[in-house]
Amino acid sequence: MANDIRDIPLFPLGTVLFPGMQLPLQLFEPRYLQMFKDITDTDMRFGVVLIKEGVEVGEPALPFDVGTVARIVQHENTDDGRIVLMSVGEQRFKSLEVLQQRPYMTARVELLPPDDAASTEAGPRVRERFLEYARLVAGMSNEWVRDIPFPDAPADLAYLVARNLDVSMPIKQGLLEMDTAEECLQAESEILDMVTERLRRRVRQEGPSQRFSAN
Repeated sequence: MANDIRDIPLFPLGTVLFPGMQLPLQLFEPRYLQMFKDITDTDMRFGVVLIKEGVEVGEPALPFDVGTVARIVQHENTDDGRIVLMSVGEQRFKSLEVLQQRPYMTARVELLPPDDAASTEAGPRVRERFLEYARLVAGMSNEWVRDIPFPDAPADLAYLVARNLDVSMPIKQGLLEMDTAEECLQAESEILDMVTERLRRRVRQEGPSQRFSAN
């Protein structure tokens, strides 16, 4: 199969976008207002990449190579000149070459094929552990999670867990860069073991609470 190579504008951010994840944005810098105008004339898509060095506002930042294509699904102009939009992650890509830095960054990228595996060994274990993790997190806010509608596809499961884990952005970037859903789910299983144990210790230290009542 031939590689899917294309040129896209890049939006370096302080967050990791996963396929299937919604990403709200406010555009106010002239360069990104120009980017928005340019992509509305094409396919409403741009690439989101985590910043490795630099900041979101100001001079061009150095991003990681692997990111996710985002498609704008809703947008609105504000009275003060900003554009408020909602985008959704679609497909991972790897940057091959930065083509320009100004007014906004564009790159030649290779779209990475989605993992269409029907099942994985780690999938059931991650579902079980993530449900426990979600219940502990909800309990810390006096809330309760009875069940979670997990997707069937391993890749969709891996991305759902990845975007909802309370871990650092470099860890999330590592999950995004993994080649297969099985590899990602195996890593998430280990992460869930660690973060869930930390939450259990916190609950034990705080003592019994009404938030964990069976009622």
